[in-house]
Amino acid sequence: MTRYFVPAFLLLTLLCFNASAATLFGRVVEVNDGDVITVFNLNRPVRIRLLAVDAPERDQVFGDVAKKHLSELVYDKLVLVEYSGIAADGSLVGRVTLNSVDVGAQMIRDGVAWFDTNNQDRLSASDREVYQQSELAARNEKRGLWKGENPIAPWEFAKAKAQHREPAASVNAVTPAAKAPKRTESELTNLTLITARGATSPATAVSSPSGSSPTPAWASTSTPRSEAWARPADPEMAWATDTSAKEWRPFKPAGENLSAEMPAGGKSVKLPLPLDDGSGRTVDLHVYMVRDGYAIYSALWLTAPSSGETDRTAIDQAVGGFLKGMSLGYEKGGGGQFACELEGERKLPIAGYTGGEYDLPSCTIPGKLRVFTKVIGGQRQMYIGAAFYWRSEPNISRFLNSFTVSTARTSR
Repeated sequence: MTRYFVPAFLLLTLLCFNASAATLFGRVVEVNDGDVITVFNLNRPVRIRLLAVDAPERDQVFGDVAKKHLSELVYDKLVLVEYSGIAADGSLVGRVTLNSVDVGAQMIRDGVAWFDTNNQDRLSASDREVYQQSELAARNEKRGLWKGENPIAPWEFAKAKAQHREPAASVNAVTPAAKAPKRTESELTNLTLITARGATSPATAVSSPSGSSPTPAWASTSTPRSEAWARPADPEMAWATDTSAKEWRPFKPAGENLSAEMPAGGKSVKLPLPLDDGSGRTVDLHVYMVRDGYAIYSALWLTAPSSGETDRTAIDQAVGGFLKGMSLGYEKGGGGQFACELEGERKLPIAGYTGGEYDLPSCTIPGKLRVFTKVIGGQRQMYIGAAFYWRSEPNISRFLNSFTVSTARTSR
């Protein structure tokens, strides 16, 4: 079964981990200053300016402290960036999180940066409240730069420097002026990626030698893959760019024993996978993917000839293929090395099917999955439900608990 599920999960992870029109994953390879980092994504460095955060300038008092503190928080770690614009120096402006912790809010709370209200409209109402309260708490507790009697806001410092005069104290300043670019880097930014063209539908495959798995066009290594998710107008990725709350409905694929509760409005993909018996025949892998808030839910099902393997062996191979596909997809998507260990396996025999549920809390991208399998008339049925999330949500348990199998197939 592994031979079927490695390419299947490679497809799934490339789609899921590059899902949003305004998100990217990557490892922090440089901390440029107290509010700018460089993230390695899709084999290139991308400069990120923290949204609604303004740290002291490099040549300003506390500037070196802010940079060091940010480095201690994120350097050489994998972060999620939800970007919402491009700064004057070409860097992306985005909200950065590490293990669901808002790095910008943390910098403000630790007293090494100001809340930049000039960009607060790009934050959600709840995030604005967090940022405001973080600065208020840092001020009241005299953390970091607030230990000084009259700390000077970075925008006032930059303004005064430009006018060649001594800056005035602005401890109670609320509305910053537009921050001057600190420097222009030579590395590529996501402006290049946003304007990229040539992405293809994930269901499209190019021809390959007989008996080998077809290479999907999106996985070709001859030309760097465009970030299809970085183009909001791409209809193929519409399911992934919509983070709004969805209506949950019963999910019952025609002719299958599978049923679940899933958000509506997702995308269905049918991927032909060749049998490796030299016959040239294929089997269809069916995938339904949908995003709801900060989680992506997927259902996969496949019927393929059994080679006499036990149900437990088939599940182990499918889960192994799943993890291998996770690693390949994540690394190919530019996220770096993917670390993951199965935890909390629970056996779930239902209606004659062998099943299991797995937790993946320590993975680079946390997730959960359920697997069910059974051989009927020499044909193995395999059903997999998977949820990946950047923030834990109650609906994840709702999906997993509802993902189940029955004894009789519905009519096609």
